[in-house]
This record gives sequence, structure tokens and C-alpha cells, in this order.
Amino acid sequence: MKSVEIIGNGTYKPKQIIDNVYFNNKFSLEENWVYKRTGIKTRYWENEKNITQMAIEASKNAINNANIDIQEIDCIIACSTSTDKIMPGVSFEIQKEFDIKKCMCIDLLAGCSGYINAFDIARKYIALEEINCALIVGVEKVSEFLNYDDINTSIILGDGAGATILKSSNKEKIYSQNIESIGQDGDFLTCSYKNKLYMDGKNIYKFGTIKTVENIKTLLEKNNISIDDIKYIVPHQSNIKILEAMCKRLNIEKEKMYINLESIGNTFCASIPIALDEMLNKNLLQPKDKIVMIGYGGGLNLGSILLEI
Repeated sequence: MKSVEIIGNGTYKPKQIIDNVYFNNKFSLEENWVYKRTGIKTRYWENEKNITQMAIEASKNAINNANIDIQEIDCIIACSTSTDKIMPGVSFEIQKEFDIKKCMCIDLLAGCSGYINAFDIARKYIALEEINCALIVGVEKVSEFLNYDDINTSIILGDGAGATILKSSNKEKIYSQNIESIGQDGDFLTCSYKNKLYMDGKNIYKFGTIKTVENIKTLLEKNNISIDDIKYIVPHQSNIKILEAMCKRLNIEKEKMYINLESIGNTFCASIPIALDEMLNKNLLQPKDKIVMIGYGGGLNLGSILLEI
């Protein structure tokens, strides 16, 4: 089967930055109350573009970084939990914007870990040689679905978009996934067009700190790889308490987990591609490095990918 490699990444971050002073004033909080509980100092809320426009901006940056002919893209997968219309989907709008002539478009609704599902679907199509190059986009405008009077969710969530271009490779590269869904617990994190976003914080914390670690350990055992062989864990940026608990259970130093939560907030499907783009721009990843991306959240959905850069 064909191996895959990342050839380009891009992000879009809104202009409007919301710092913790906003919440301190709104909820009469002490200065560091939000940061101590979430690890977040700032997050972005979009007030100009819709999610399609956000996705297009991230895609432009990824395409420019990949330095490819845009017509090479033969699959677009967009994942989001905050889409603003049923059809045409975001992926189809991206195809239209770039006038890509022959392309398969898929919109994916798989909760906060949708990017992991999208990445794995693209990889499978490439490995089967049914496509050669895929554009994967995670985009969120969750600010439109927030209950701004709910302190449990409004202080955490932010908007943004991240895009990845994945292409077939003749190099031998390790790839493995462990994706699972637990629909029976879907009521822990819900959102609809009629109702604002709701989260059962206690149960989501338990899910994020226990099931994620079990999932990663199973992935590594399946591939006979030690956590010491992994350069970075790249998690969904949920909450610092969850991420720190994951580090403790995995018995790793916090520095081994890439965390950008402080300045970005929790951007659901966009969090992993935004983090990945930052890591590549900082030259933190080199060829043959092994990383584990782990997504978890609404659905409930959970998935990890072992990837050789």
C-alpha cells in the first residue's frame, strides 16, 4: 500500500482576540480564575467571515506552502461541528473557490476529533491508489453556538481553521490508527441549530483523561512502539487539566505534548491542524520523527493516529 506524507499546512485565525478580562468582567471573576482552570489566556471569535470563508483562507495557505498545482488535489474533506448550512457542504465550496476540475468532496460531522477521521479517510483512499492528493480542513465557528452565559463552555471555546495537504509517497512511512466511537454517551456533549452547545464537564473530563490514554496505549502496543519512540503527542486542545492528566497517565513530561491552548483556546475540529501547522513552522518536526495525534470529543468520538513525518 502507498505511504502518505504531509506536504503542506495552513491556518486561519480571526482578527478578534478575546482575552480573559472579558470573562472577568462578565462573570465577576478574579484575575487568573479562567487561566488556572483552563490554561487559556486568549481565544479568537470570528465576527466577519462565515466558516466556508475561514476554510478557504486556511486552504489557500496550505496550498501555497505545498507549492503544488491546485488541480493535483483530487479529494477535499472538510470537518466541522459548526457548519452554517446543510448543502452545498464546505468541501464543495472550497472546490468551487479554487475551480478544481475533478475532485471528490466530503463533509464530515464527527465531533471534536473529526480531523482525525478525515485524515484517516484521506489516507485510506491514497493507500488504495484511488486518489493521489487530499486537502483536509478542520474549521470551526463555535462562537455562533455558544451560550455566552454558560461559564463552563464560553470561557474555553474559540474559532479558527486549519488545513493539511496529504499526498502519496514512495518512501516507507509508518502509519496506524485507532479510531472508535461511543455513541451511547453522546449526550455528554451536544449542539443543534435550535439549542446552544451543552457540555457535561465532569463526564467529558473523565472521557478525556481515561479513554484517550487507553486509546494511545493500544495504538502503540499494536505497533510494538514505545512512548519513548514518539517525538510528540499532538492532542485536541481541550483543557489544560485534561492534557496534564493525560501526561501523568502516559508517564511523560509535559514538554512531550504539544500544547498551544493558552493563545488559541479550544477550537474543536481545527485544534489539531492548527497545532500541527505551528509545529512545522517552528521546525519542531523532522523527517522520520514519529508523532501521535489524538482527537476526542462530541459523538462521543475518539481516535489516535501514529504518523511518521
